[in-house]
Amino acid sequence: MKFFLNLYEWVQKNIRPPSAFSWETLILLSVFSYYMAMLAQNRLLVDLLTNFGWIFLILGVHWWTTSANQLRIGYSEAERKDGFPLSPWITGALVSLYIFGGGTGDIRREALIYWPSISAVIAAMPDFLGETPDGGLMLKNAPLNKRQNLVVLFGTQFLLSCWLQFNFVIQDWLVQYPSLVFDDVRQSAFVVKSQAASSARPRGAVILEAMEPRLIEQLEAKPWSEVERLLLKEERISLVNTLQKQATKQVSPIDEDELWQVSSDVSSGKSGYNLDLLANWQGPRAQAKEKSLVKSCQITRVSPRRSAATKPINTKQRSPGTPISRVKCDPVKGWGIDPSTISNDTFIQ
Repeated sequence: MKFFLNLYEWVQKNIRPPSAFSWETLILLSVFSYYMAMLAQNRLLVDLLTNFGWIFLILGVHWWTTSANQLRIGYSEAERKDGFPLSPWITGALVSLYIFGGGTGDIRREALIYWPSISAVIAAMPDFLGETPDGGLMLKNAPLNKRQNLVVLFGTQFLLSCWLQFNFVIQDWLVQYPSLVFDDVRQSAFVVKSQAASSARPRGAVILEAMEPRLIEQLEAKPWSEVERLLLKEERISLVNTLQKQATKQVSPIDEDELWQVSSDVSSGKSGYNLDLLANWQGPRAQAKEKSLVKSCQITRVSPRRSAATKPINTKQRSPGTPISRVKCDPVKGWGIDPSTISNDTFIQ
């Protein structure tokens, strides 16, 4: 019992607001609303109490930050300088959190995008609100000497919101079009210079690497006559298209995949053929020069021989069996892979 009495005395002494009409009262009402929302069982009542908690919190914080001289830049009591208040941006952050996910707990990117604009509206409200003779609020025109400041205020904050939105747009582009990061964009006004991640590769390289095991599966240890037939133009085009579709599904399709055109080229070698898989970038690029990647595979003809362990005793030497193929592929080379082609200009990540 003594513990609860001491707790009650401590609450009265340290938490009790100085008056009923104060920012401390609003903060306590906010805490009380959240506490009651935790105890409530009805979903509608929980949402209602949570919204009241946010409203009390926003009003209380705005009242406190507006009256606190410490939250002003350039404030000087001796020189009678009011300084630049930070209250609108602190309150704007709470309002933005409340509007874009405060009730659900899932804060969306819009909370950051609209934060400067909401803060500008809060900062400009005193210039557009007046008091009626009976103590009520009324709308009024902004004073002439403050209109220029209001134009600068709204212009800068709207511009900041646009830049934040543009940042998220760029990030969304890079998710669906990761190869844009390897383009040379030094002339762009919207891109900063930063070092590309060493492990990053163009999407075309990922597709070609995923095609390699399937190509080997189709051509490895197959009769040489069958391999030569698959390397004919029409058969080869059909094979490459099928392998590209399978590889794209394996690496989780994204929008950029449609901008990569995979083709092939075959040339004769000393003991077989050289098959080049070419991935050409058909998407936007800063220069007219084409961007492409290549994976070279060597398809050689070998003649399998019988093992001495399995050769019957006192039998004549037979001719080698039907020639089969062996496939070996080199790593991908070209745009964004070779050190000479990697650009240091990348989008902000």
